[in-house]
Amino acid sequence: MAKSEVNSVPRRALNIVIHRVRMGLRRVQTNFGQLIQIPIAATAAYTFCVFVLGHPYPFLAAVASAVGIGPVADRRLRRALEIGIGATFGVLVGEILVNVYGSGIWQLAVTLSIGLFIGTMLNSGGIFITQIAVQSVYVIVVPASASSMPFPRTLDALAGSMCAILLALLIPRDARKVPRGLAANMLDEISAVLEMMSKALRDADVGLATRALTRARETQDIIDSWGSSLKISREAAKINARGRRHSAEVTRLSRAHTHADRAMRTIRVIARRVVGITEFGVEKPIIAGYVGSLSDGSKKLEVALRRGTDRALAEAALAEAASSLDPRAESTWDIHDESLVLLLRPVAVDLLEACGLTNEGAQNRLPSLSEDKAEGPPAE
Repeated sequence: MAKSEVNSVPRRALNIVIHRVRMGLRRVQTNFGQLIQIPIAATAAYTFCVFVLGHPYPFLAAVASAVGIGPVADRRLRRALEIGIGATFGVLVGEILVNVYGSGIWQLAVTLSIGLFIGTMLNSGGIFITQIAVQSVYVIVVPASASSMPFPRTLDALAGSMCAILLALLIPRDARKVPRGLAANMLDEISAVLEMMSKALRDADVGLATRALTRARETQDIIDSWGSSLKISREAAKINARGRRHSAEVTRLSRAHTHADRAMRTIRVIARRVVGITEFGVEKPIIAGYVGSLSDGSKKLEVALRRGTDRALAEAALAEAASSLDPRAESTWDIHDESLVLLLRPVAVDLLEACGLTNEGAQNRLPSLSEDKAEGPPAE
């Protein structure tokens, strides 16, 4: 292995680590509000059970509220209801059976079987069934503390579940916030990957082209999270009036999600081609300029999506970039150059559609591929 290749290994590893740390920080930023709510709900439920109900160790109250909210902003209300009802029902089943035949090894097996059977009959959801199983096992295995109230741990689980459900109902969620952030993150990645490919083509840099391909392959998590957040936003729009006011923008973000996903899939194909082209050691400044223009347009779209502002500037920049994508612009180009420009055309179309254009309107921004008709005097 050449010395330059050896030296590039730790650099590539460092770039991967930096990229993944940045992605992790973005996830924390996206779910920050959710993460803050977990200790608030768990503490409130625990405090209520200690000082109001008089339970000395209401472990299940904190657990039910924390798990009901969850660390990720997924389907909050449905999740809270499923976990809350499942946890409460599981504890109730466990406490009833403990009072009937006590606790022990065979009691654990019987209680778990009964809980799973009843949970499957009531609801086929995995979260619901799992909560019934886990909580019923906990009741059998862990001895109950002395209490003058009947079914104390059922009350703990119910209190924790109610905290999670109340937070899901009372704390309003801006239906646009999470999809906006994830949309901007995705367009930022598209812009960054295109910029890396542009520099790789301009300098015939194989290492940079390889890193661009690696980065492009690691964006699926953002796309999936963006799609999930849109489902949550549609649910939020049904729950409160504030969410309904934002339904139009949620629809636009959903359209942008579809086309950004398509654009990135094509970019991954292009990135593989760029790796192969740079291996020849030939610089491609003109095509690099095309890719760089698409990167600039993507960056403008990222800013518009993050702020929720008009996308006209992004549309103009991308339309200008698209207008130059003619595979026959240079007579010296070979089949590799022409095919690369052809692949850039659907990326430009998808990005323009993400701005809000129709497919026909986006296609019209591209140079025509039809053969120029010979001009001559009109036939008589």
